[in-house]
Amino acid sequence: MALIAASLPVTPAQSSAGAIAVPLCSGGAISIPLGDDPAPLPEPCPLKACHAGSCRKQFDRSQ
Repeated sequence: MALIAASLPVTPAQSSAGAIAVPLCSGGAISIPLGDDPAPLPEPCPLKACHAGSCRKQFDRSQ
């Protein structure tokens, strides 16, 4: 019986809001937007959270 269910084609359900709703195996769904909308810009990280290394305490290696 599981072989029959596995052989059925699974197609995503079309949504009317310009996105495709894809069902997941866990029972949930994910929405994939359609169109050429630009991706939103990420928020800038605050200085205290950056780990670039320039703001870290420098040690004198000659000690």
